[in-house]
Formats: sequence, C-alpha cells, structure tokens
Amino acid sequence: MSVRYRYEELSCNSVLGHYGNLDTRLRTNYCFDPYINCEFNCVYCHAAVHKYDGFRDFSSSVCAKINAPQVLSRELSWLKRRGVVELSGNTDPYQPAEEKYRITQQVLEILKEHNWPFAIGTKSDLILRDLNLITEASEKSWCCVALTVTTLNRNLAKLLEPNAPSPKRRLEVVRRISGEGITVGVWLTPIIPYVTDSDENIAQVVEAAVESGAKFVLGGVLDMRSSVLFKRFLEEHFAQLVPRYEQLYKGRRTCPSCGDMDESYLYWVYKRFISLCQRYGVETFIPHFCTRKQALLFYIRNFSRFKGTPIFELTQSLNFLFPSKEFLQSIRIRFGDRDITRRFLKVLGYFPK
Repeated sequence: MSVRYRYEELSCNSVLGHYGNLDTRLRTNYCFDPYINCEFNCVYCHAAVHKYDGFRDFSSSVCAKINAPQVLSRELSWLKRRGVVELSGNTDPYQPAEEKYRITQQVLEILKEHNWPFAIGTKSDLILRDLNLITEASEKSWCCVALTVTTLNRNLAKLLEPNAPSPKRRLEVVRRISGEGITVGVWLTPIIPYVTDSDENIAQVVEAAVESGAKFVLGGVLDMRSSVLFKRFLEEHFAQLVPRYEQLYKGRRTCPSCGDMDESYLYWVYKRFISLCQRYGVETFIPHFCTRKQALLFYIRNFSRFKGTPIFELTQSLNFLFPSKEFLQSIRIRFGDRDITRRFLKVLGYFPK
C-alpha cells in the first residue's frame, strides 16, 4: 500500500470553498486544502474522487498551492460574513509535504492576523511544530483541533492508514494540545462497517480520547465516495465482507455518501456511538449526518432513549433547525471561548459551528 509521492507546485486564483452549515463534519462555513492529494494514502479517503484541472497524475503526486496564503489573505478581506474555516476539507494539512512547503503554517499566520476562527483536522504529529502559533491564535479568536483515530489496533490502523502516524502517537498529540488549553478532540471517522463498528472498537477509541483530554468526539460512518479503491482493499483483506457492502449500498449511486447508506444501519451505529460516549463521559459528542432530514429523523425516532432525555434530543435538534443554528453559530464566533459562552452553548448542546 506504500506509495512514493513526488511534489508539484501550483498557483491558484482562489482557495476558499463554501460548506454551508450542515455539509461538513464540524459544520464549518468555509473549507480550505493547502495541498491536493495526500501522502497518508488512507484506503477510505475520498480525495481521489475529485478532479483538478492541470493536475496530471493524482495517483502518485502531491500538489502544493504555493501562493495560497496570499490569496487567502485577499479573500478574507473580501468576506462580509465571518465563519469558521476548516483546514482539511479533503486532504491532511500536516502531511509530509508540509515539512518542505510550510503552507499550513503560513495560512495559520494569516488567520491569526485576521482574527479568523478556524478548525484543523489531521492525523499528523507535525501539528506540534505550530502549537505555539495555534495557541496564540486561539487567544484572539475561536479555534479547535481534531486528530483522527479510527482504531487502537495498530496492525489494522496500518492497513487502513499506511503512511500515517500510529494511533498511540495521535493520542499523545491530543494530550499535548489539550494541555495548552486549546479545544481539541478526536474524529472517530470513518466508522467502517463490519470492520471498526464493534462496541469494543468504538469504546476503546472513546475511552482513550477522554483519557487523553479530548473535549469532543465526532463519529462518522464511511461514506464510500471512493468506492472503487475501498472495494479493492476489501477484496484483498476482507473478501468475505464484499457481499455485505453490496447489500448495504444496494441500489445506491456509483460513489455513495453516507446520505445514501441504508439508514437503519446508520441509525444503529449512531445509537451505540452516543450511548458509549455518554458512558465514558465525553464532554461533547457529534454523530455526523449528511442531511438535515437524517439528523431530525434520528432524534425523533430515538426520542427518550438516551441519558438526559427529553432535553438531550431537543437540544441536539436545535443544531439543525433554522434560525437557531444561525444564532448559535453567531454566538460562538462573536464571543469565542469565554466561560459564559461555553456554558450557554453547552446547555443548548451546541458544538462547534
């Protein structure tokens, strides 16, 4: 599974994409990838389904957007509405190419200069290089960091994420960042059907996240947009599961997202995910839904089935309803991490738009 990547450089005309409030795992407004493609070569990654003009060989090249910091500074000056920028829309901002190009580091400097809120998702311990910078930025505007941990089984993790740091190392990074007072959590995503969806695996990750100082855990089921690549992986390592996947996505599109998955399975996983997060005392937990309808149906169907009901289901639903979601996001961005803000949003079950 190991691939040697070569680097290419690209000048871009624009950098910010727009998510909206629901179409991303952290419900951020804007997304930005400093690089095209990713050296960690995770078998479930959907970055490979995206096409980029002028980018010749996606299979073995990483493209660095060398003028991205300058373009981002210009675009932030133009934006009329503030919103959280997510660094890691499709690729890891701290993959090995960052050691050479330092684009993510420059981008963080720009975001700090503009007092702009941001969220970072990564699997890399290279983020510790910029810990002081992130700490300084967090004092001026809201920010959060998430480390992806899909399993604590080192051998399985090596199959799923061949070139990424070990799960143990990522949890050490969570502990370091948490110690600086930065909002940090764990992305338990993707939860891979019939591979990492057992109670044992989810509980191990959730418990380790809490012990490492994670303030939130996000759970998201595999979306299978890179279905061809992942099916090849299944055929090589879990051939017996191929028929089950075909049934799970029966009648779906060629590159299905979690919005196309059998909803009975999706709801089954998320019920267990929430119950385990409550058991281990996770401060905030977020099941990732692809549509507002999915989310609202889930909480309606599971009304009074979790701890803290019925307030729990009602407050969770507020995150998906207009205008409450817009109001809560404005509170988060304007007042940042003040104690009164955190308490108010915690009562309403909000995080972290």
